[in-house]
Amino acid sequence: MEQKKFDFNSLIGFLLIGGILIWMLYLNKPTEEELQAEKAKTEAAAKQEAEAAKTAEEVTLAQATSDSMTVKGDSLAFEQLKNKLGSFAYSGTLPSATEGTTVLENDVLYLEVSNKGGYINEALLKNFTKYDSVPIYLIKDGTASLNLQFTSENRTLNSQDLYFEPTLSKNGEDQVLSMKLKTSENGFIEYRYTLHPGEYMMDFSINSQGLDGIINTSQPMYLDWQLKGYRHA
Repeated sequence: MEQKKFDFNSLIGFLLIGGILIWMLYLNKPTEEELQAEKAKTEAAAKQEAEAAKTAEEVTLAQATSDSMTVKGDSLAFEQLKNKLGSFAYSGTLPSATEGTTVLENDVLYLEVSNKGGYINEALLKNFTKYDSVPIYLIKDGTASLNLQFTSENRTLNSQDLYFEPTLSKNGEDQVLSMKLKTSENGFIEYRYTLHPGEYMMDFSINSQGLDGIINTSQPMYLDWQLKGYRHA
């Protein structure tokens, strides 16, 4: 049986490799300055992260506070409006509660109807001009008004002070504009304008729906229409 001999060359080789590894580890060992610098860097990163989290929390809290104040402000404004207008305060909460207008026209007549009051505040004859080529307006710059005065929940209200919601549609060839003064989605007073093609005359009607117990029918309603006419020479 062959006897194995101890290889001193292999031992020396292992010792050399081990020495080299130990030397490399020693060389790569960070200095005290490097350790302190790394520690400072880690602490700075942690501090920055904490500050960012705190800032984000403060922003979230501020936004939540602002939203809460907005909701409270809106609720207070609605309560004040409701105290003044009763059920008709609903109309003041809609997007149409602005000084906007809606255009209703055919080939001979151009009309603008105001959201506030729901009446015509501009009427232009398309095919006529004055001698100096200036357009002829039948209504312009507040020369006309339409007001419906009624009693609602022990309040006297005037439609000219309230906001209507416009809906423009077609009925065959006719242009139809529905202006609704709302107490809810399905409760309203409606001014309905119907303009026929090629005609200067227009149909107008007043309708209501879902107002039982809101409008006092034992009290009279007054309709007041005023027009200051232009003189066109």
